[in-house]
Amino acid sequence: MPTILIVVMSSPMFWGVHLACLIFLLSCFSSSNPQLVINIKNQGGDVLQEVLASNVSEDVVQLEYQRADGTIVTQMLDFRKEVQIYRLLILAEEEQLPLKSFQPPYYQAVCFAAKLSKQDFIAADAIAKLRQKNPHTVRYPEEDNGRENATFEYTLDVSRSNIISNQIQQLCINATAIYVQETDLRLWAAIGNPNEAFMVLDAAQHMVRPASRCKDIAVTNSSSMPCQCRLNFCVPWYPCGLKFCRGHDQQTGKALSYRCGIKTCKKCLDYSFPVKNFLFCPWDDY
Repeated sequence: MPTILIVVMSSPMFWGVHLACLIFLLSCFSSSNPQLVINIKNQGGDVLQEVLASNVSEDVVQLEYQRADGTIVTQMLDFRKEVQIYRLLILAEEEQLPLKSFQPPYYQAVCFAAKLSKQDFIAADAIAKLRQKNPHTVRYPEEDNGRENATFEYTLDVSRSNIISNQIQQLCINATAIYVQETDLRLWAAIGNPNEAFMVLDAAQHMVRPASRCKDIAVTNSSSMPCQCRLNFCVPWYPCGLKFCRGHDQQTGKALSYRCGIKTCKKCLDYSFPVKNFLFCPWDDY
């Protein structure tokens, strides 16, 4: 089973939240799938644990970790459909608890679906073959791929999202919204069966971009106004490529190359998207 780092707090509600989140997460990926637990150190110096799992039969990779603030970040890569999905389980703030959308276990699930660039990641079958000589070693990424900025103005109907990827509904069934970009929708429509292209576009709904940031609306306490939310998070360590070494065939003496390891990367994301009101975006303070 995946190992999730639980931040120790004294609040009974906090324990209830994380126990419910943990049970929910463990149901998402079968324990029969090959898994690695990777120790990584974040920018603040805290050691976190990432769980890396691969499902070769479905050509899917899942990476998951818990941030120091309690947020659980899950990245799902569907290589078959060329879709990557990010889901964040964010603990509800005190002012959110009266909302009907935030019943126990008091977390908000937000999802983003984007086009997958296969060359940026290692395939599922390669992930399944990874092993650690020393599982207790703290890992560091070899390359920092910087920060990706994106604005999302469409939401997906989760009941019709299977036309894009079966993994979306599985991962995001309880999300308050699943955000996508128009450019990615058109790319997915072009990849699939032409008869199904309109179904991809029809699964999404355009949202008008609000004029105000949520952090500005919160000052006026105008809870009835939609606003533009920002969310930043990172994938602090992930296998982003294969390493090849050169050698010689012992019998023929010919030069050859062989796989001799993996390259690891880090990437941060800065996402902007519309929400119903500032209560759905209490973290927008930067």
